Amino acid sequence: MNLIKVNLLPYRELREMKQKKQFQNILAGGFLLGALLCGGVYMVLDKAVEHQNSRNQSLQDGIESLKKEIATIQTLRADKERFLERKKKVEELDNKRFDGARIVDSLNQVVPDGAYLVQLKGGDTNSSGGSGTEEYTIAGRALSDNKVALLMAALPSTGMFNLPELVGITKTEDSQKFVLKSTLADQSLLPPPSVAPKPVVPADDGAQAAPSEAPAAASAPPADTAAEPPASPAQAQ
Repeated sequence: MNLIKVNLLPYRELREMKQKKQFQNILAGGFLLGALLCGGVYMVLDKAVEHQNSRNQSLQDGIESLKKEIATIQTLRADKERFLERKKKVEELDNKRFDGARIVDSLNQVVPDGAYLVQLKGGDTNSSGGSGTEEYTIAGRALSDNKVALLMAALPSTGMFNLPELVGITKTEDSQKFVLKSTLADQSLLPPPSVAPKPVVPADDGAQAAPSEAPAAASAPPADTAAEPPASPAQAQ
C-alpha cells in the first residue's frame, strides 16, 4: 500500500507569514490610531492656546484702551485745573478792577488838613504768615507828627487798609516827610458798597473849635429884641 507524503513546511511558512502580516497590520493600525489621537490632542490644544491668545489679545487691547482713556482723563483734568486757575485770576482781576479808584478815593477822604500824599506804591506781596496780601507804601508830607498820627488812625476806617506801620519820618524846614506801610484788608469780609460805612475823616483843631462856638453864637439873643428903658416922670406928665 502506497502512502501519500504531504509536505507541511509551506503551510507553516504561510501561517507565519499570515501572522506576521496580521501583526504588521495591527502595528500599522495602532500607529495610525496613535497618530490620529496625537493629531486630535494637538488640534484641541492648539485651539485652546489660540483661544487663550485671543483672550489675552482682547485683554491687552482693553488695557491699551483704558490707558488711552486714563491719559485723556488726565489731560481733561489738567485742562480743568488750568481753566479754574484762569477763572480764579479773572475773578481776582475783576474784583480788583476798581481797587485803585477806591484806594485813592478813601485816601482822599481820610487825609487830614495840613497833610498831603506824594506817592502811593503798591503791588508788593507780603508773604509773612502765608497771607500773601498786597502791601502798599504811602509817602507824604505833614505839618506835624499829630497829622501823621491822625492819618494812621483813620486809615483802617476806610475798610481798604489794615492798621498801617510807620516806616520813617524825617523833619524838614517847613514840614515832615513820612512813609507808611499797610496791607489791603480782606475785601470778602467787607459789607456791600451800598451799606459800607463812610471813612472817618480826621478833624484838626480848627475844625473842632468851630462847632463849639456855633451853639454859643446861636444862644445869644438878637440885638434888636432888647427891651426899651421905662419912660421918665417928666415925659409921663
